[in-house]
Amino acid sequence: MLGATCHRIPAKRVIPVILKIIELFKRNKKPGDTLKDWIHRIVNGKEDSEIKSILDMRKALDPLTIPPTKEEDPDFFTDYGSDSSYHTKTGKGECAA
Repeated sequence: MLGATCHRIPAKRVIPVILKIIELFKRNKKPGDTLKDWIHRIVNGKEDSEIKSILDMRKALDPLTIPPTKEEDPDFFTDYGSDSSYHTKTGKGECAA
């Protein structure tokens, strides 16, 4: 298996999510474990620590998937490399919503 879907992560939260996974790994790994070993046990439901399943991983990452308000973090709504904030655009034509 190449991977299992756990969550949809906003692009601006990828780094905090990776850091959270590393934190969870350090806290829950067994001696000699690699990240791959630990994730493999989680995906296969054979882990016996705080994160026993993909559902547990999802719950641990949930707070990082909730977008802030524009007032809390206006940068969150700006695309990388852009100086204008995100807004939806509806065009004309058959693909327009």
